[in-house]
Amino acid sequence: MKNLFKTTLLTTALATSLAANAADTIGFVDPNYVMQNHPVLLDATAKFEKFMKDSQNQFGDEDRKLAAENKRLTEERSKINADAQKLQKEQEAVESSIKKKVAQLEKDAPRLRSKEIQARQAKISNEAKAFETKVAAIQKREADFMKKAQDFQKRADAFQKRIDAANKSVGGLNPQDVQKQAVEEVNATIKEVAKSKGYTLILQPQVALYAEDEGKDITEAVLNAIKAKHPEIKLPEPKAVEQSKETESKAEESKVEDVKAEQPKVEDVKSEAASEAKPEEAKK
Repeated sequence: MKNLFKTTLLTTALATSLAANAADTIGFVDPNYVMQNHPVLLDATAKFEKFMKDSQNQFGDEDRKLAAENKRLTEERSKINADAQKLQKEQEAVESSIKKKVAQLEKDAPRLRSKEIQARQAKISNEAKAFETKVAAIQKREADFMKKAQDFQKRADAFQKRIDAANKSVGGLNPQDVQKQAVEEVNATIKEVAKSKGYTLILQPQVALYAEDEGKDITEAVLNAIKAKHPEIKLPEPKAVEQSKETESKAEESKVEDVKAEQPKVEDVKSEAASEAKPEEAKK
């Protein structure tokens, strides 16, 4: 359920054609990167994850049951697909076998008695019926599975609606509303920043085969402008930075320990001095 706030790929109204006029001043923006780091989306996702964590007693058991059921249905779907593929291969073999037997019977019929002809026809018919029984069986499995899948989807949708209602009751944001707000704001801010920097055409970096001036990429400027519009949102420092600081601290501690280990102890110095003094005493 944590995937409620998925980052949607931007469908901006900005031109992405490579056929730019010579008079155009071209800049570049990666709108998907901006969306992935949009403060409103990040804040809404963090709040929803906290809401789900705080609501484990209310929704946790049912969430786990639905997840387990979804796994079972997925495995059943895979098994039905595998059996259907085997049956398709078997169908080719059965059709080939029946075709050969029918051709052979037509060739042998003039020399056979009617009783023998009927017996061979019955065998061919039974072979066809046996295969038809297998087809009917897998069709029934498919129909039964579809009923279970539809029932599961109804219960999953109802569960999601209860989560949405509970999230809304505690001040949570509607995912669709958040996505719409973010997309509209990204589009508007791209235009604002582009105009302020004198760009007349904005393209996504993916369409550029070569760009000599990296300063024309205004992605970070757009993201910073969006962040400035939401000073009330205080996002935590990325975990990667914190982990890096911890790693550096541990490395420094390790260096100190290594230096201490390399320094000789007082007792060792005294012992070496005493051992060097003994030959002198022997000479005396």
